[in-house]
Amino acid sequence: MTNQVLADLLVLALLFIGNARFLFVNHSQKDTLSILPFAGLFVSVVNIFVFTLSFENFLIFILALFSSVWNVRSVLRMFSEVILDQYEIRLISICSVNALLAALMIFAVIYFRPMNPKKMRLPVKQTSALYSGNISEGFSEVNAPFVFPGFRLFSFGPETENASGRKIILFASPETANSSLYNAFFCKLANNGFYVYAVDVLRNNCLSSETDVPLNFTRRFSALKRKIFNSAAYEEKQKKSSFAEDQFWILLSLCNPTEKDTVFLVTDEDLSGSMQSVIQKSLIKIFGCFDLAYIDGYRTKGAGPVENTDPFLASILGVQMDRSGYMSSHLGTVLSDFINTQMINEY
Repeated sequence: MTNQVLADLLVLALLFIGNARFLFVNHSQKDTLSILPFAGLFVSVVNIFVFTLSFENFLIFILALFSSVWNVRSVLRMFSEVILDQYEIRLISICSVNALLAALMIFAVIYFRPMNPKKMRLPVKQTSALYSGNISEGFSEVNAPFVFPGFRLFSFGPETENASGRKIILFASPETANSSLYNAFFCKLANNGFYVYAVDVLRNNCLSSETDVPLNFTRRFSALKRKIFNSAAYEEKQKKSSFAEDQFWILLSLCNPTEKDTVFLVTDEDLSGSMQSVIQKSLIKIFGCFDLAYIDGYRTKGAGPVENTDPFLASILGVQMDRSGYMSSHLGTVLSDFINTQMINEY
């Protein structure tokens, strides 16, 4: 299981035990277990900041908040050292409903768990680093504590270096996704001999001044909600967005290509024409670009291969979940074949 699944199960376990406590707590004791829903609420908020807001952890947060509200009086009684006589019928009823919902959500989290990352573990090198700064002034790696970074840089590459030069892929994720959703796809490309670079933007101040996107932990949720419920407004906003283009400029400044290297730009549903804009403006020669949204059979364009990495979202989008990793591998194979063919035709 992934870390996010384990974190969600921890929250739901706290909520279930805290709400079902009337079944096994001695009524002559203090109601100490009433604090568990508040612990679950705290962990659910932390999960949103760590893993970003999603439909799944949003529902878990709402359940945790509802459970905490109904247990406020019990917690106050506990801190006042009031000994329990018996639970009120209304509290038992509400806690029973909350416990049942927590149990159902535990089943849902396990059922909709993403594929095991070990399934697509390939012999490639993976690194990540935090950076601060902005596009106009440059970037520096964050090594000191208590410095909030602007973005995280991910790099994937083959285990053995290529003396004749690197085939570099710079990947800019859309607002409706993040780099972790494409991890297996990156590993497939690296196993095929490519060097892949991607970023997850944590703060907007590292982007250009005209970029207007929400904070990192709500960005994907907000964009997905707009895309699902108001696709026309989403497409109109994306056509004016420079979010993907800003990512490319960050990646170009950090991947340090040499004359031997060949650089490709890749994204997922480029509605703003960001790749062509970067190719025209860049002082570094860029060999070509590719949009994953044009791959046949890829039904969740702009959201990533969610049937592998976010089955809950896949069910919302009407796509059957798949924990085999097929789509991630398929995207990597198609892109590798396209780039290799282009290079052969060029030379």
